Amino acid sequence: MTNAKNALSREFMDDGMIHWEAYVSGGQPNTPAAARIYFVCLDDPFARPRWVPHDSGSVAAASRDLAGFTDADLVALLGDSTELD
Repeated sequence: MTNAKNALSREFMDDGMIHWEAYVSGGQPNTPAAARIYFVCLDDPFARPRWVPHDSGSVAAASRDLAGFTDADLVALLGDSTELD
């Protein structure tokens, strides 16, 4: 399931049929937190959010990529993600 209404946010289901929302956020450019894709579980409000860095360091580039990712791409990224501290 994809959310085409907002390219900055995508909803998808993982292999366990759990609903997630993915979105892009970023801090100061050219830092380790410059551009990240975050994952929030929509089915479990107590599940810790997760994140992956975007190689470009650019929020704009990460947003373009997020809009073009397939659900399978997002599931793969979720699998590589780190829990938010």
